[in-house]
Amino acid sequence: MELLNQLERRYAWQSLIVNGHEWRWLDTAAPGAVAVLLPGSVGDAAMFVRTLGALGERTRLIAVTYPALASADELADGLAAVCQFLGLPPSVVVGSSFGAYWAQFFALRHPALVRALVIGNGFVDGSDLAANPLFKPDWVESVAPEALHAQWLERVRAAPPGELQKLQLLMLEKRQSPANLHARFLGVVRAQACPPLALPAQAVTVLECDDDPLIPPEVRARLRGQYPGARHLRLPSGGHYPHLLAPAAYEEMLLSTLY
Repeated sequence: MELLNQLERRYAWQSLIVNGHEWRWLDTAAPGAVAVLLPGSVGDAAMFVRTLGALGERTRLIAVTYPALASADELADGLAAVCQFLGLPPSVVVGSSFGAYWAQFFALRHPALVRALVIGNGFVDGSDLAANPLFKPDWVESVAPEALHAQWLERVRAAPPGELQKLQLLMLEKRQSPANLHARFLGVVRAQACPPLALPAQAVTVLECDDDPLIPPEVRARLRGQYPGARHLRLPSGGHYPHLLAPAAYEEMLLSTLY
């Protein structure tokens, strides 16, 4: 985690309270086009540590930690307040997993703030993951946040050692509260399909990985079907976290979207 320590020394955390909720972010403040990076259910903005380290001095990257909100509309409006606070131009909005889901609603509700949208390892609605025991709606709705958090911590501790495991352990042990994790899972199981966007089709990238253990092939196909005119980018590897597990391909995708 030395790279993360270096990045957090170089780019100080910033924050803004929006409607009583704290939003936090790391801003590389480099010149050039802007990308806003949104993590998935597990972890904060630092899940993009490899991307920040590789590209943060070449282009402006703003990696966002969003608060314990399940509503895609509330998350979208909160992010809009952050973008307006920073005075951002229309930006490339890059979501991962649950972040990719609600990023669509950001583009829907605030199209003037979006130049392009990347839907990475995403899904259409809550039914896409309902067959997965980790995302059974009745269980997620009824489980105590502390129990959900403890289960995920145990699951990550049992995962194969590596950069992803180390980063997720850091998140769950020290940085992501049970309330925050639970809110994101509620957002997944309550998810409704996003209405059509005003963005040009070519401004949307749908990114998927062949070896994604969480998003099955039929869900990937359904998401592609929601955006038939978009750029469909399929990586042979990268799992559910290509920004960590296939960084070179992920960074190439991001640069091609920015420039």
